[in-house]
Amino acid sequence: MKSQWECVLENLGEWVGSFTTVTPTGELIEDIPSVIKLEGIRNNQAIHLVLKRFYPLPNSTERYPKEVVWDFNTPPGVGAIYFETGAFSSGILAINIGVKSIVEFSLVAGDRRFRMIKMFDINQQLDRITFVREQCQGTNTPERPHLSIADLSGRWKGNSIVLYADGRASGAVNTESTFTVSDGGYPLLENSRLLTVTGSERLLKFTDEVDSQSYQMLLLPDGGYSIAPIQIALGHAFYVEIGWVYQLGKRQRLIRRYDSTGKWESVTFIEEEIDSI
Repeated sequence: MKSQWECVLENLGEWVGSFTTVTPTGELIEDIPSVIKLEGIRNNQAIHLVLKRFYPLPNSTERYPKEVVWDFNTPPGVGAIYFETGAFSSGILAINIGVKSIVEFSLVAGDRRFRMIKMFDINQQLDRITFVREQCQGTNTPERPHLSIADLSGRWKGNSIVLYADGRASGAVNTESTFTVSDGGYPLLENSRLLTVTGSERLLKFTDEVDSQSYQMLLLPDGGYSIAPIQIALGHAFYVEIGWVYQLGKRQRLIRRYDSTGKWESVTFIEEEIDSI
């Protein structure tokens, strides 16, 4: 298994894309073009990061850059966990009422990345979602269409690995999950658990009967989706998830889990393919 730092190095390169921020129900707040360059220095013992985001000038079609420069030599991010593909998740170590919470995810496939930042307000209600669609400078892999229910429908098979907050790791485990749609709505059958779902074609709401949390699933451009509690109810375990159908019939997922006290427990990385529809 690669070290955490070797996994971080999988993200080296210059990534061109945009930071798109939406409300929990998917209404656009802003879309900011971006370029982020991660360059290995001192024989890849450290990384030099330069992030430029291009904001609109008032009453103008032109944009001005804001730049962040950062050098680091350890895996960045609070509560950060990295996987061998370069995928990672970071975020607060424990949820507390009265303090805003942020959880970040990133998935990598070839010359593209799909990242996401989910923000909860001081009452731990989902406040906004920023998703980042990027590709390596000089490449032209087309962006995936807006994710649809049909893209998810079927039986998915693959494998998963769990990395725990205390440093433990599980071995690779075979996984299977099924997403089915009925005429009466959008019930989601995940790992043999039937979750009652109500919502629309791009915003699904459901109650997980295991952890008694109310969740929403927002389908996004570039084949991505977000699953998050609508309102974190402390006293019950919960999870926050990102998924990305980076090719038709292929997807990656990251699931960040918290226990009933709000303490971060683990991150699960899953790679799957459609086995049957």
